Amino acid sequence: MADQVPKVILGYSGLHGSAEFKAACFPGLDPREARLFQGLDSAAALVVDGELVAAVQQERYSGVKFDHAFPIEAIRSCLRIGGVNLAAVDAVAHNFDYARFAVFSRGDDLSRRRYEEVYAPGRQTELLHRFLPELAGHEVVQVPHHRAHALTAAIPSGFGEALVVVLDGMGELHAVSVYAWRHGTLERLACLDFRSSLGLFYGLVTMHLGYWPNSDEYKVMALAATGDRQRYRAALAEALVCGPDGRVEVPVLGWNRDARSRETFAGSRAWLGERVCPERRAGEPLTQAHHDFAAAAQYRLEEAINHLVGHWVRHTGLRRVAFAGGVALNCSAIGKLAGSDLVDAVFVQPAAGDEGTAVGAALSLAVPRASYPAMTYLGPDVSEDGPPAGQPHWSTRVEPGIGEVAVARLLAAGYIVGWAQGRLEFGPRALGNRSILADPRTRQARDRVNAAVKFREEFRPLAPAVKAESADRYFVLPPATDLRHMTVAVGVHGPKRAEIPAVVHDDGTARVQVVHRRDAPRFWRILDEFERLSGVPVLVNTSLNVKGQPTARAGAEAFHTFTTSELDAIVIGERLYAKPGVVTAAANAVAAAELAASHANHARSTPDYQLLGPAAARRSG
Repeated sequence: MADQVPKVILGYSGLHGSAEFKAACFPGLDPREARLFQGLDSAAALVVDGELVAAVQQERYSGVKFDHAFPIEAIRSCLRIGGVNLAAVDAVAHNFDYARFAVFSRGDDLSRRRYEEVYAPGRQTELLHRFLPELAGHEVVQVPHHRAHALTAAIPSGFGEALVVVLDGMGELHAVSVYAWRHGTLERLACLDFRSSLGLFYGLVTMHLGYWPNSDEYKVMALAATGDRQRYRAALAEALVCGPDGRVEVPVLGWNRDARSRETFAGSRAWLGERVCPERRAGEPLTQAHHDFAAAAQYRLEEAINHLVGHWVRHTGLRRVAFAGGVALNCSAIGKLAGSDLVDAVFVQPAAGDEGTAVGAALSLAVPRASYPAMTYLGPDVSEDGPPAGQPHWSTRVEPGIGEVAVARLLAAGYIVGWAQGRLEFGPRALGNRSILADPRTRQARDRVNAAVKFREEFRPLAPAVKAESADRYFVLPPATDLRHMTVAVGVHGPKRAEIPAVVHDDGTARVQVVHRRDAPRFWRILDEFERLSGVPVLVNTSLNVKGQPTARAGAEAFHTFTTSELDAIVIGERLYAKPGVVTAAANAVAAAELAASHANHARSTPDYQLLGPAAARRSG
């Protein structure tokens, strides 16, 4: 294989044992502090002949959100999807390469032990052989973390030339990397270490506000829209500094002077408590100070991203920007940049977190095809595991074309409906295959989804899905920016805000998904039929799960979400299920859809002269 490009490549992410090592070395941490470790979001990806054929997160099988364990089920899932057996695998790649940084582990006993037990490259080969003895002849190829991120931004972007920016908590050592992407080649222009980490900065803010880092950053982003960004602006400018040549530094991270503080951000949190506001404990009520702190932190993050990107755009002349890394999922910051005059176009791939580096690791060993598909529907089919045979709810079969119309009718009548179809989305966003849908025309729809279906905070916004043909009527669309993946927040046109209040955040923005018929034909059909019924081509679209659970993978999990929440109905594959109080409405919606389909089929099969009527037919002859 030395002189050949491998044809079948497995890529995977995650650091098995990382959380366990930290818990053993630092007993008594609270759950938020325990989440500060490297190697979350384990996932697997399969590339065959340069084509990405499958990718899925381990959490979708284990049920543990952001799972860091070796992704054995995800790997086996990718092989099943690709129709590949283990004997055909040519190479296996992992999303970290700590070998180059081994010298940094020699400073103290804790660092040496962590390197040997978690980070050392040989550890991954040991794990591979333990979980997949069929691959005992393989040695895992280590791929630099930010290079893996960068490939997942550059290749699917469709940009021949672009600036590629990776922003996360930390890779092996670096937290910011900037590349020039020109016709299939990545050239690294700059890298900044963990002292410049925008991801650690935002994780610290998340902890200080009483939420879980590496998990709840989106709550902070939502909270920010309700605060005064000026109140703590001076303190945040000290915490995160914008320097010359596009550099950013986070001095507040330097207040952690001993091992335990570095593991918990204790010193940084104390600094924020003195300079900004007291730390909020889990479960305590939110005060205006917390809202204002979130707003100031979000604004400072946006300033830092614009400062960094602006410098490198001017330096390189590359005005199209592709992002990856967890910070790239801050849709508000990306939306502000996309709408500015700093750039011409922005691309954020849908799996921008560390799960996406499983794909990047595999792509680093491949020769990608020139035309690359979006990293969207790459997981197992919903039929992989179905609802229980003896389930008690009313149900009926709905053929393709009938289910979409029936769902649109239920939505127009005010019901909340689950929609589980086809292959699972890769990444954190539901994009129409594992979705909870609702009518956007009332604020009550948002409140009910948050409180009774998703069991989450009332201030959290819900995202809109819109037909591509109608998107610019409702939303302020940045030019040449891909909005398919719900990764960019944009403005909602003022006159339209009252029309779709369930999906408009307090700052007048929405994290929109633009749905193209060719990408998601069945989901597009629901939107189209809902528009025919209501005049509005927009729906609430949120992931098919409840608080604390990963998005449903297969029919069994989709059905469990239906039964454990206040979803009114759900379509799983080609079967519609309804709760007792919704049976009549569901049956009527299906009957109306079938009747409409029958009329349409009859019209298509009837000769033109019969449709015209006898007199008109004679005239037409």
